[in-house]
Amino acid sequence: MDQSRRERIRQILEDFLRYRLARIERLSLDDLDINPFLLRLLSHEMGLNDARSVVEWLVSQRFERGTVTAFGGTLEKIARVFGETTGVEGADLMLAREGRHHYVQVKSGPNTVPKDLATKISELLHSAQVRNFGAVALFGMCYGNPTRVSSIVRRYVTVPYKVGRDFWAFLSGEENCVDQIYAIAAEVSESFRDPKGRSLKEALDEKVNELCDEFIRRYGQTGPEMWEKLLRENS
Repeated sequence: MDQSRRERIRQILEDFLRYRLARIERLSLDDLDINPFLLRLLSHEMGLNDARSVVEWLVSQRFERGTVTAFGGTLEKIARVFGETTGVEGADLMLAREGRHHYVQVKSGPNTVPKDLATKISELLHSAQVRNFGAVALFGMCYGNPTRVSSIVRRYVTVPYKVGRDFWAFLSGEENCVDQIYAIAAEVSESFRDPKGRSLKEALDEKVNELCDEFIRRYGQTGPEMWEKLLRENS
C-alpha cells in the first residue's frame, strides 16, 4: 500500500476517535437516560456500589454503543480509499479493472443487512449493470469470513459477494491489505491524542470525573440514600 493511502486511512481512523470523543464530551448527566432498574439489577455483580462506578459504567456503555454503531461508516470510508466515488444508485464506489467497471456496495460486516435492503441493493446493482454493459456488480463486507455470512446475504443478495480478507484484497490488489489496515489501527490506538493532547483514556477519565461530581450533587455518593434518589428521580 502506498504512503498516501496509508495516511488517508490513518486520518479516517483518527477522525473517528475524535468525533466519538467529542460526542461524549458534550454529555451531561441528563443525556445518559439513567435506568434505575437496570442499574440496581446489575449493582452487585458489576460492582456498581458508588457514584464513580455507576458513572463509569454509564459512560462506557454510551461510548461503546455509539462506537460500534458508527464504525461501520468508518470502514466504508476506508474502502473508498481504494476506489472512485460514483453516482450510481446502489453502489458506494467504482473500480476500473481490465477495462471493466466494478460497482461495489460496501457493508461493514456479514450480518448487517435485513432482507428488504438486501433485495433492494441487488436490484439497484443489476440496474447499474444494464445501464453499463459489461459492468460487474459486487457486494462487499469489510470484516468476517465466508462461514459468518448471514443466510439473508446468501439468499437475497443476487450479485457476487466478497467478505473480509478477500474483499480487501480485491479492492486493493494486495493480498495482505487487511493486515496493513489492521496494523494502522494498532498504530492509531497507541498514538492517538485529542486536540488537548490527551489520550482517549485520559479524556474519558476527565469526563467521568466531571459527570461523577454532577451525579454526587444530585444523588449522593453511595448507600441506600443514593439508590432511593436514583429511583425517585428516574421513575
